[in-house]
Amino acid sequence: MNISVPVDPLEWQISQDAANMFFACLANTIGAAESVLRVAATGHDKRLFLKVVAALYVLSSLGRIASGVTIAYAGLCFLCLYMLAENLQLISSRYPRRRDDTNTVQDD
Repeated sequence: MNISVPVDPLEWQISQDAANMFFACLANTIGAAESVLRVAATGHDKRLFLKVVAALYVLSSLGRIASGVTIAYAGLCFLCLYMLAENLQLISSRYPRRRDDTNTVQDD
C-alpha cells in the first residue's frame, strides 16, 4: 500500500465552503463571548457577572495545577462522557423497557 501524504502545509487543501463554515463558527463564538463579557462587565446582570468571575477563577486555578494538554484531554474525556450519556438517554427513550408480564393472571 503506497499512499502519498503531503507534508508541506501549503499542499493541504480544504474546500471554500469548509473554510467559510469554520470562520463563521469562529466569528459566532467570539461574538457570543464578547457579548457575554460586555453584559457581565457593565454589572447589570449580577448572576452572569458572578458566573463569569467563577469560571475565570476555575480556569486560572486549573492552569496553575495542570498543563494545557492535560486540561484539553480531560475536557475531551468529559465531552465523550456527555455524548455517551446523551446517546444512552436517546436509546432508552426510543426503546422503553417492557414490563415482565409473567406474573399477571388472565381470567378466561
